[in-house]
Amino acid sequence: MLDTKSPLISEFLKDHQQFSRLLYEISRLLSDGKVEDAKKRARELNEMAGPHIAYEETELYPRLALLGERSVTEEMLVDQHHEALDAVRILIDEQEIDESRLEEVKQGFAGALSHAEHCGSLISLMSRLNPEQQAESLLELKRLRDEGSKWTELE
Repeated sequence: MLDTKSPLISEFLKDHQQFSRLLYEISRLLSDGKVEDAKKRARELNEMAGPHIAYEETELYPRLALLGERSVTEEMLVDQHHEALDAVRILIDEQEIDESRLEEVKQGFAGALSHAEHCGSLISLMSRLNPEQQAESLLELKRLRDEGSKWTELE
């Protein structure tokens, strides 16, 4: 059972649910051929996902690796983020998107949704952090939120 009483896990879940909802909405809009609406939602995703992705890549994944966790590899998870980011960039940056590029974008969002669905295992792993580690990690999540970087601004 997940420890949703943990402030870190609770905050992470809030971000993750919003992230997943936007991914799903964009995928649905693309399937419905509503590319301009998908572009608007992709801009929202870019704004909200920056701190969440930065947290995962710079704080959570390395911290879990220090626990000796081998069931998720940092490289695999970061690669999945970058595939989704490529799709976000195409939607945001390209005025006209031809059919082949649209398929690439759809695949990127499909991969992102699959990644998001498997983040439950990350939450289980987060519960293995001791209270001090969770408190430190929560401070970093909040700092990154305050910083407010867009996803497309991350390196």
